[in-house]
Amino acid sequence: MTTPAQGNVIPPGALYACDNGKFGKGWPGAEGWFAWLKATVDRYGRDRCLWAVAPDVPMDAVATLAESLPWLERIRALGVPVAFAAQDGSERGLIPWDLIDVLFLAGSTQWKTSPAAHRLALRAQERGMAVHMGRVNSRRRLRIAQAFGCTSCDGTYLAFGPDTNLPRLLAWMNELHATPTLFGDET
Repeated sequence: MTTPAQGNVIPPGALYACDNGKFGKGWPGAEGWFAWLKATVDRYGRDRCLWAVAPDVPMDAVATLAESLPWLERIRALGVPVAFAAQDGSERGLIPWDLIDVLFLAGSTQWKTSPAAHRLALRAQERGMAVHMGRVNSRRRLRIAQAFGCTSCDGTYLAFGPDTNLPRLLAWMNELHATPTLFGDET
């Protein structure tokens, strides 16, 4: 995962996804973000880009839909899959299903781990879409992402104490493959 403010270098051959930096610090403005996105895709390749998430308004589904819509076709024109950041309230018919390729479960922690978000994830999967969950920084949230059928997730867990947290994260990942969730083994 990379964002405009991170300055990450994608290792040769690695897949990557482009977030927009709207959550937290680092949003360079719409045109600055799009210039960064285009440069990133040009540098690392369309074929390695899992998706790019359209600009959103964290925790606000109505504002996110308005913010994202103008960018969906511009992202697609770069030759990469389009991700839409679902927010608190997106379950009220505020997902542009026919215009996106990936559902990104964003929003508040309470919302993105809720039955409403789970139902959206299931709808996305029924449509053949990948589902991503953002800010997955605990074993519990990793299990929820698995139970929801997410194909990917991200978080900053490793950035804080990588020597301690990498072994923990690897153990959690091994556990995901060995222990079914309450919803059944969906891995």
